Amino acid sequence: MIAWWCCGALCGVGVAYGVLPGFGRRVHGALRGIRRTVERRVERLATGTTESDLALCNRPLSELVAQKLLYGLFGGLAGAVMAAVLSSLIDSIAGVTTALFGCVGAACGLVLPDLTLRSAASRMRRDFVHSFSGFLDLVNVLLAGGAGLETALVAAADAGDGPAFDQLRIALSRARTSHRSPWEELHMLGERLGIGQLVEVAGSLQLAGEHGARVRTSLSARADALRFRQMSEIEAAANSSTERMGLPMVLLFLGFLVLIGYPAVTNVIGGL
Repeated sequence: MIAWWCCGALCGVGVAYGVLPGFGRRVHGALRGIRRTVERRVERLATGTTESDLALCNRPLSELVAQKLLYGLFGGLAGAVMAAVLSSLIDSIAGVTTALFGCVGAACGLVLPDLTLRSAASRMRRDFVHSFSGFLDLVNVLLAGGAGLETALVAAADAGDGPAFDQLRIALSRARTSHRSPWEELHMLGERLGIGQLVEVAGSLQLAGEHGARVRTSLSARADALRFRQMSEIEAAANSSTERMGLPMVLLFLGFLVLIGYPAVTNVIGGL
């Protein structure tokens, strides 16, 4: 019944679009206004919670908003189609259930891009911290060789490759062109990407550059702490994977026992 209503509504809109003058222009204007309103609301929901993740993944906010709208539309349609299929099989499913399925599918479609972005940003943030610990080691080596602080930062950033070193090179280059100190740019980069370790190191570099504090010991200790934290995270992930492998092994062992014991149990029951 709902499918027939939808077909009738589409046919009526098509006839009105071809017969009534100016109907198509008014419909286009209304749809454009609805689209802008929805985009603003979705953008307002996305802003503030994913800014650092977007900056880390180098994705614009408009792309995330468009993806959320597209996934929400397809999720709502998929939910409605699933409810229509179930209603053809089960007569007790009504139109309210179809609308509920559509709303649930649209909500899942709106949330899916955020989850994907958060997962990708978490992985890239972990890789950034790993590369940043190597960057600190290079800075310590250059400082031990007699290089100045700013020279050591620039040379260490030029020595590596990858997204993390690219971000560091861009920040240090921006500091030179804008006549700002490199630790200010590193601090801004850490806040923009949501990496607290980079903000802390920028504070240590500021103390060394402005007040003459000894920075080599501090950078070495921070690099060791970052490596220890990474090793702890790797070990915890390995232990978690080992624990997850225990349940399939237990189920496989139980299935093996059932396979062995079933013929004997069948013979005993048949003999009774």
